[in-house]
Amino acid sequence: MIGYVANAIIGVLKFFSVEEDIRAYVIWGLGSFARVSGNQVTLFVTVMAVLLPLSMLLVKTLNLLLLGDRYARNLGLDIRRARLWTIGSAGILVAIVTAYCGPIMFLGLAVPHLCRGIFGTSDHRILMPASLLMGAALALFCNVIARMPGFEGVLPINSVTALIGAPVVMWVLLRKRKNDLNE
Repeated sequence: MIGYVANAIIGVLKFFSVEEDIRAYVIWGLGSFARVSGNQVTLFVTVMAVLLPLSMLLVKTLNLLLLGDRYARNLGLDIRRARLWTIGSAGILVAIVTAYCGPIMFLGLAVPHLCRGIFGTSDHRILMPASLLMGAALALFCNVIARMPGFEGVLPINSVTALIGAPVVMWVLLRKRKNDLNE
């Protein structure tokens, strides 16, 4: 329902917008690293240098949440506050990246599952730094592919990330379904 309300608001804003602004919005929605200037990169790196280490403080909380609500609560974790901090910090980090580069799809969904499969663990002490590094490497790889010679201009990065991320997400869903059927 939140998505419908947001789409309605966006639709009204598009209706009253200038054609150039609508074009800029559509291009931003395709995702790109190319439109970020040097000054913006400096601010982005500064903000991330503060927020990423703070988000790493949630590693213990996330590992406790893996144990289940009852067990985590018995170990002294305030479940409601832990979820609020986790969702809030993830939301802020995603919002900052989206503001600069547009919505880059599938990286945040596919990369943690790839890391979990590669490292064979659910320990967030390993998964969070691994997801950070693998996500950056995969974003760079997709950006290089989007800029390959032979293409007229630059492909939208979402086209490339979807080609990589969608199969990973389908693999995770099919594997989960297979595991559920076997149990």
